[in-house]
Amino acid sequence: MGSNQKSTYSFKFRNPKLGLIKGLISDMKKIRRNNFYVEYADLLTIMNTEVDAWAIFTLAQFYDPPLRCFTFQDFQLAPTLEEFSHIADIGIKEEVPYTGLGESPTHQQIGSSIHLDKAEVKANLGPKGDTLGFTLKFLVGKASYFKSKEDWVAFNDVLALILYGIVLFPNIDDFVDMTAIRIFLIKNPIPTLLVDIYHSIHWRNEKKGGMIQCCALLLYKWFLSHLPSEGPFVQNKDNLKWSQKIMSLTTNDIAWYSRVYDDVDIIVKCGNFHNVPLIGTRGCINYNPELAMR
Repeated sequence: MGSNQKSTYSFKFRNPKLGLIKGLISDMKKIRRNNFYVEYADLLTIMNTEVDAWAIFTLAQFYDPPLRCFTFQDFQLAPTLEEFSHIADIGIKEEVPYTGLGESPTHQQIGSSIHLDKAEVKANLGPKGDTLGFTLKFLVGKASYFKSKEDWVAFNDVLALILYGIVLFPNIDDFVDMTAIRIFLIKNPIPTLLVDIYHSIHWRNEKKGGMIQCCALLLYKWFLSHLPSEGPFVQNKDNLKWSQKIMSLTTNDIAWYSRVYDDVDIIVKCGNFHNVPLIGTRGCINYNPELAMR
C-alpha cells in the first residue's frame, strides 16, 4: 500500500478570520453560552479550535481518490456521519439534507429566521462572486444590536448564521453566502459537512492542488480523535514533521473506537446510499477494523 510513490500537492485550507466573531462573544456569560448550546450545539467550541495547519495539509496528501478515504502506510481512515455528529454535538434529522436543488428562500423566510423584516433583508442581501449573501460586517452589526437590547434569542440566531457561513461552510472571506443560509434554514448540517469535506478534498486531488474549501476545524478534530494521545507519537511531536509522525504509525497505534459511541445509533444508510466505505483488503492489509465490524 505504501510502495507507490505519490506526488506532494500544494493544498491550502480556507482559514476564516474570526476576530469580529470572537469580539462579539468575548464577554458572553456562561449562562448565555449554555443557552446558545441548547439551541445550536457545540459551534462555539468548534470555532475556538486551534488548528495545526501542517496536520491537515499532511492529512490531505494521504487522500486516496479511488477509495474515497485516507490511505496510510498500513491502515485507512474515513470520517463517518456518526463521528461528525458526535464531534459537533449536532444530531442528524431524519429528513432530506441540503441538496442544492429547489428555489432559494424568500426574503421573508430569511428574515423570520434571524429576526429581520423583509425590507432589511432585501436591502442587505447582496451579490458577491456568483452568489448572494450577507457581509460579515452587517451580521455582526445586527448581532451587536440585539445584544445591546438583550434580545438573546435574536442574538443567538444571528450568531449561529454567522458560524454556519464563516466556520462550517466557508466559501468567500467575510461573507455568508446563500448556500450557508439555506443549510442554516434546514438545520441539518452534518450530512452536508461530511459531503463537503469529501468533495472538496477529492476535487482538489483531481486538480493536484489548490484551495480546499471545507470546515478544516471539524476535519482537524476528527483526525486528532484517531491519533495516539500518549507514547512516542506525543513525546516526539516537536521533533518530527507531521509526515514523519504519521508514517511511523501502524494500525495498532490508531484509536479505532471510543466508548463515547457506545450509545450512539449507527447510521446504516441515507436513502439508497450506505454509510460504510468499501471494506476488504488491499495489498493484504486490513481496512478500518471498526467499520468492518459493522
